[in-house]
Amino acid sequence: MKVKSLLIAVITLIGFTANAQTGIYKKAGEIRIKDKKADAAGTMLKDKDVFTINLFDIGKFDGHICGCNTAGFIITKNVLEQLFPNETPIRNSMKIAISEYNRDMIDAISFITGNRLNQYADKHDEFVVDKSIAGTKGQTVLTFERKDNGKKIKVILDKNYLLTKDEMMAIMTIKPKMAKKEATKAEIKKFQDVTRAIVKREITNLPDNAIIYKTLN
Repeated sequence: MKVKSLLIAVITLIGFTANAQTGIYKKAGEIRIKDKKADAAGTMLKDKDVFTINLFDIGKFDGHICGCNTAGFIITKNVLEQLFPNETPIRNSMKIAISEYNRDMIDAISFITGNRLNQYADKHDEFVVDKSIAGTKGQTVLTFERKDNGKKIKVILDKNYLLTKDEMMAIMTIKPKMAKKEATKAEIKKFQDVTRAIVKREITNLPDNAIIYKTLN
């Protein structure tokens, strides 16, 4: 009976934690963006080619929600609001650059904007890794530029402000072990707790200077 009661308590706690995290994801909001191809291909009716994207959609694309793709979602949402203040943004209407390869962040940005990462920068530049825009250690720098009017936003994501030293250490030490399937159950739980804490902080209580937006022109 005691074992059964304990099992029920554990399942209840897991369910409560999952529901609480789901509530946090919802607080990230939604992005409305138009895709002209939807109308052109007959997928959607004319003037109805607007998609609504939320953090859950990013999670479905990536298979998980973490600090990096959450940052990608939040950054893109804020940039679109600045670049398209009085209109619905349109997919593939920008040029994007990022200072380092970060798969989860790139996935989120690509899913929303329609810009695919191009590894052959001599052919086109809709989304490129450009190390020349890199900032200081711990920073990921991005630029978003409208193709039609040249308006450009620079974004600096600074992990030194976003993450605690303990979180940085956990990510650096546990993540490689998880990739090799060598992490203990305690380490996996630690990594999961750290991931959830970072996502919650990004959505509900972003530290000052963690993400900075600058209009370049």
